[in-house]
Amino acid sequence: MFLFTYVPAMKAQGGTLITAENMSPQVRAIIQNVKNELALNPNQLMKFRNDYIVFLNKNQRNMTAYSGNQAKLEDETKKLLVQTGTRFRSYLNDGQFTKLSQMIQAGQLDPAKYTGPTGSTETNPVPVQKVAAKPNTGVSASLAVQSNTAGVFEQLAPYMKVTSDQSARVMPILREYDQRAMEIKKSGAANTKSQLDALNATTIPKLKTILNDDQITKMVMANTMEENILSGKNLNMEQRAFLQKLQSQYGLNDVQTMAVVLVMVEGKVRGDAINQVAKSNPQGAAQELGKLMSDLDMRLKSALNNDQYLKVKADIERMLKGQKI
Repeated sequence: MFLFTYVPAMKAQGGTLITAENMSPQVRAIIQNVKNELALNPNQLMKFRNDYIVFLNKNQRNMTAYSGNQAKLEDETKKLLVQTGTRFRSYLNDGQFTKLSQMIQAGQLDPAKYTGPTGSTETNPVPVQKVAAKPNTGVSASLAVQSNTAGVFEQLAPYMKVTSDQSARVMPILREYDQRAMEIKKSGAANTKSQLDALNATTIPKLKTILNDDQITKMVMANTMEENILSGKNLNMEQRAFLQKLQSQYGLNDVQTMAVVLVMVEGKVRGDAINQVAKSNPQGAAQELGKLMSDLDMRLKSALNNDQYLKVKADIERMLKGQKI
């Protein structure tokens, strides 16, 4: 889990108790910026806003109570940061939490340092400053513009308990989505993100007429994860290095690399679900984990030659153990 490593200078406005009704423009803008950057759903946004306001108020009380004891103030602030970080982690996925951690370290959640636009509210989104895209340092450029939502769906269909009728109706929608998404990415237009957002906004309602809420949630989560991997977004150094080695050292082509990407996605989606099951049914979770590892191993073997399989499997095992690759 990410450990907060700095002591912020966050202050409640004017020393008064902050509420959802009296938030300063800076606090409102920060919350909206977090919503935009992390793509928070309404439930996540509500929880984040509440936890962030609680943090600001508690931090202000600490600053008042320990104003003459810097060591004690820093100790209490660190405790508060860990508590708040744990709260954030409970409802954010890995990619969202990593991004939020980066924003915190950059001071983007500190009202005293915030310099972005403040004229917007949560119902009037804060404009997001355009930042030049960084070159992808994971997969090849040709793979980075791919979209394989249909492949993700097919691979996860048994886990999502998709019926044959559902699959027959969903696949044409996803194939059309993939084709359009790749066209948008390859165009290199400045508004690529807004075009993809619009495509998502028109595609998800179509899927909702066929899939249930649980299936939609899992599908969206998996698709977001695949997109993050292909774009290099929210990857740590080990994951980035692993993806680079696939093609530069192990000789995987784009099709094989995509197969490994799908293994990473399936492992994360099903693994997170197993972790939840483990809280109430450890034995059942252990059985599910064994099946997951067997399924993923089979997928790697079917996509790679023996030499590639051994190297990729070894790297994945090292990453799972937190070792460098």
